[in-house]
Amino acid sequence: MIRAECHTPDNHRMVQFDATPWFEEADAQTIVLLAGRDWVAPWVADALEGRPRYAQLRELLQYARDRLQTESLEDPTWSTFECRVNRFDALTWLDQNRREVAERIKMSR
Repeated sequence: MIRAECHTPDNHRMVQFDATPWFEEADAQTIVLLAGRDWVAPWVADALEGRPRYAQLRELLQYARDRLQTESLEDPTWSTFECRVNRFDALTWLDQNRREVAERIKMSR
């Protein structure tokens, strides 16, 4: 299991979830890009929100869209939520399941 956490900047919503399905389906370059962003990116949550077991994640993203997006119109760089993947979990899983991606990440440091 690759643990991940998303929260809104107002800390009104926070959810922990399993990001493993994203890592199973993502292309190698996108995973390397995520690692280069210190394991923080919205696209992990965006990709998983529609899945059946991710109702709490879907609720967080809906709250971010409905309540916080209007506040971000003045500053488009302001993120309505942050999603962080557990680095240790991700690297361990990649070593075991997608070794070539793990090697690319190690080489890019």
